[in-house]
Amino acid sequence: MHPLAESLAERPRLTNLLSFLSRLIPASFFAVVCVAFWMDYRQTGRLTSLAWIASEGLVVVLYIIRRRSDQVSTNPLDWLVAVGGSLIFLMARPADHALVPQAVALALQMTGLGVQVAGKAVLGRSFGAVAANRGVVTSGPYRLVRHPIYLGYLLTHVGFLLADVSLRNIMVYSVGYCFQIARIVAEERMLRRDASYSRYCELVHYRLIPGVF
Repeated sequence: MHPLAESLAERPRLTNLLSFLSRLIPASFFAVVCVAFWMDYRQTGRLTSLAWIASEGLVVVLYIIRRRSDQVSTNPLDWLVAVGGSLIFLMARPADHALVPQAVALALQMTGLGVQVAGKAVLGRSFGAVAANRGVVTSGPYRLVRHPIYLGYLLTHVGFLLADVSLRNIMVYSVGYCFQIARIVAEERMLRRDASYSRYCELVHYRLIPGVF
């Protein structure tokens, strides 16, 4: 076979492999996270743990049923920021110092979880972690910002940090959101190849925080 033909034949195999791995790895990870939150709920009775199970359990389902994409990034940096943006936040830990009452922190966390679930439900089978194009979604919370799921996580993380202030947690979230912003940029670089997404960006100007970014 001609070398060029071999190269073209290999590309679908690589795409299929990347698509499979981009389902299997995060789905397995979030399944483990759900088990951890269930154990935490049984020990503490915290309602936020149940809410996290609902949110991250939905992620597992969406990874399993999501539609296939022929436009998955093969850039290692895009995969790195996707993994970093998902995992690094788990390094945060409870702390003894709080800046706000627990009720305020809980309200922020529950609001963030609600935004996450709404964004994931609307995104449906287009959900994914690594930069890809599985269809452009513009309804529901996507009318507010272009990445409402990440906005939901931001609200949840702010609520946690305000109730559990420590140098460790400040560093975790600072580094984590460097990854998260790079992740957003990578996703939009892929999606802007689609003319419909470019038109969507003209209607919804902000990526993460209305009026700011």
